[in-house]
Amino acid sequence: MPRSGFTFSWIFLPAGLLLRATLSAAEPASAAPSSAISVPPAAAAAPASKPAAAPAAAPKKSGTPSPWMFSLLPKSFQKNPNVEMTVITEMTDDGKKLPESSPQSPAYFVAQSAGFHSLGEPSDAKPPLPAELEDALKKALAANGYLPADPPAHPPSLLVIYSWGAHYALHPEDDPSISQAMVERNILDRAGLVGGTQLADKLKKLFQLKDDVDVTNHFTPSAAGSLDPGPQSILDPDLQEFIDPIEMFARESPKNAFVISQAFDDVFFVVASAYDYAAAGQHERRLLWRTRMTVDAKGIAMNDTLPTLIDTAAPYFGRDMPETETLVKRALKDGRVDVGTPRVVPDNRTH
Repeated sequence: MPRSGFTFSWIFLPAGLLLRATLSAAEPASAAPSSAISVPPAAAAAPASKPAAAPAAAPKKSGTPSPWMFSLLPKSFQKNPNVEMTVITEMTDDGKKLPESSPQSPAYFVAQSAGFHSLGEPSDAKPPLPAELEDALKKALAANGYLPADPPAHPPSLLVIYSWGAHYALHPEDDPSISQAMVERNILDRAGLVGGTQLADKLKKLFQLKDDVDVTNHFTPSAAGSLDPGPQSILDPDLQEFIDPIEMFARESPKNAFVISQAFDDVFFVVASAYDYAAAGQHERRLLWRTRMTVDAKGIAMNDTLPTLIDTAAPYFGRDMPETETLVKRALKDGRVDVGTPRVVPDNRTH
């Protein structure tokens, strides 16, 4: 769970900064130069006037019963803990024009690693070996008919650039040098990993609504000859929480509560982006689809869980998704991984 009682007021990002944050979540800037993509050969494919807003509390987990197995024992002490995962694939217009690949009608790719990235607060997470991660990715891609290129019989049509890492929440109560804008950018960045541009855009709007509610909820009393006590709240704290736009969105369904909590908390992630191979050879970035995967990082080891995360996401690579899927699996803590059938968390919303 994210820490509650943030000691900051929300500050909004301009559109350009949000875009930068979303892009950094999708693919770190170091993955490839903005003007060109390095294409490996196929043969090598082996504002001040407003009153201060009330402190923003982190959204709470939904009280609605869910199929997640609850345990009072921290994950780090469980022999085989449940791990909570998300996966989202977004396709571009160019990607939607392509025929859907399958094991019977495969598409061939060249893979290029963009490496490990630690974002947010410093991380001491131990990543899996790059070779292990690439092997897991190739196996997962094969499930939907994406196979390594083998020219001249099977030349590549896709360049798959992938990266992985840890994205940790910022805590300004522990470090006064962390600004309010940095905290919000950090959350929006992680929201892009958890739910793609759809969730990042939605959360940005919720932040704006929250700011409007906070401004409306405060007044500055004035009395002649007295000191100005500053903005004061009209509503009591419980009612403020009840009408908080982020809390209201989270209460709509267990899935909403899940993705909001994941966006506010520490995660490990993997991102795979598929580009047109021929266009990349001409130094043109023509994105076809992008799959983002996250797993709740609390009490688990990155080197154990990232291969599981990739395996769980296998059915979703290269498949346009209307919204994030939230899944639960068990990962063994002795270095082995349980790769059983993924279980989708149902969206038991009421109508």
